[in-house]
Amino acid sequence: MTATPQAAVGFRRFLPNAQSDAWGYFCGCVLALGASLSFATARAALVAGLSPGDLILMRFGVSGLFLLPFWIGSGLPGLAGVGWRRALLLTMLAGPGFALMQMGGYAFAPLAHGAVIHPASVAIISTIIAAVLLKERLSGAHLIGAALVIGGIVLISWQGLHAAAGADSWIGDVLFFTSAIIWACFTVLVRHWRLHAIRTIAVVSFLSLILMLPGYFAWYGMDHVRALPLGAMAVQGLVQGFGQGVLAITAYSQAIRVLGVSRAVLFPAMVPAVSILIGIPIVGEFPNAYQIAGLLLVTAGLVSAVGVFGPRQSRIRVSTAT
Repeated sequence: MTATPQAAVGFRRFLPNAQSDAWGYFCGCVLALGASLSFATARAALVAGLSPGDLILMRFGVSGLFLLPFWIGSGLPGLAGVGWRRALLLTMLAGPGFALMQMGGYAFAPLAHGAVIHPASVAIISTIIAAVLLKERLSGAHLIGAALVIGGIVLISWQGLHAAAGADSWIGDVLFFTSAIIWACFTVLVRHWRLHAIRTIAVVSFLSLILMLPGYFAWYGMDHVRALPLGAMAVQGLVQGFGQGVLAITAYSQAIRVLGVSRAVLFPAMVPAVSILIGIPIVGEFPNAYQIAGLLLVTAGLVSAVGVFGPRQSRIRVSTAT
């Protein structure tokens, strides 16, 4: 009769302590890996022939339905405390339009552009908005980091901006940067309103699914839907919907809870490097010298901008998880 409790105690020894730093670091790495896989597989899917609408369908379809119980159980009429007015505004910011720009950019620009421009720009823009609207103090480290990030983005985009006539990678860069502005506004509003992050994402994901379905079927038609490769769509559902839309965001909230923002924000800064490395085997795109130099500058800038080396109280809370 004592074997079962002893076995349970022995099994729990192998489980991570949800309050330990090790658990926080693990969750942070899950975020970085999930976001990086999302960028790399989105680029690979668009190169292989899927449309941005297909990726958006899988992102909000999987995350919206999977997270549905989280906010229904917290109050359906009031949308889990978010409220209809706030929910609709946040859906306009982080819903299908945002996803279309973020993923559609890969139809024009290579992985290295989107993997660096979007997360780097979100971090810097969030910091600026927080300083202006939320009155959070910017340190010298933040300003230096912002300058490094801007320089890195210029290097990464240099080839596309100065390519021969007809090259359109700059269109993807503009889409990535615009989506970064939108996501930064979304994260600042969620923080300003002190909303529950996971419930808010659940509400936005489900509303986005409801809003996009009529437009998706009207634009692409049933012939397109019937011709979709099930295997490729399943991969996108797993990576974009569950990996990015559910797992990465949940892991980031856990990392912040355990480690605090000052250490948790290190992990979004890993996304550009991990994305480009993952993209080598998945997409077959090797970064050139400009992109490598830009990647190093952006990484250094992000580490500085989030205030890793500054006093704990001056560190700006930013979220780059998408």
